[in-house]
Amino acid sequence: MAKEYAARFRSSTATSHRSRQHGTTASRTSSASDMPKISPRKRKLFDENTKKESRHEMERSRREKIGLMKLRYERDCIALYQPSISSPIGYSDVSWPHPAGKESPLKEAVTEFLFGDLERGSDTYRSYLRLQRIRWHPDRFVHRCGGRLKECDRGKTLDKVNAISQILNSVYETV
Repeated sequence: MAKEYAARFRSSTATSHRSRQHGTTASRTSSASDMPKISPRKRKLFDENTKKESRHEMERSRREKIGLMKLRYERDCIALYQPSISSPIGYSDVSWPHPAGKESPLKEAVTEFLFGDLERGSDTYRSYLRLQRIRWHPDRFVHRCGGRLKECDRGKTLDKVNAISQILNSVYETV
């Protein structure tokens, strides 16, 4: 096969070299016989690599989306905790640490949202976890926002703050 390949390569090089000398261009039309044959094993490897690249692209896109949601979350949390604001706070006014509408398994939603784009166990991960534990500590939350909570939503809001605090504490114990 190597000899055939070398002979074909030499003949195509000689043809193109002669055509350049005569001032014409070699116009080769590719036919089915000129197309390289791909073994099933190589085709399978190519398909697997393409799928991996696609998964990596989807993962990167998901992380970027989570990153944008986290920026919005951080901005809203900072605005919520400002002492100069005296407007009443309802359950829906709190910027919860999970995507809107995704509360079913709360622990998975919170940990994926807060830490999905961070490397587990890294310094950044630990410092962000510490910040979130302070932010969602029930006593601190009540101290900062307790006087502004709407009475109709007070119990529901404080229950969720307690649940988030417990989730963050359990994450802290595993790190």
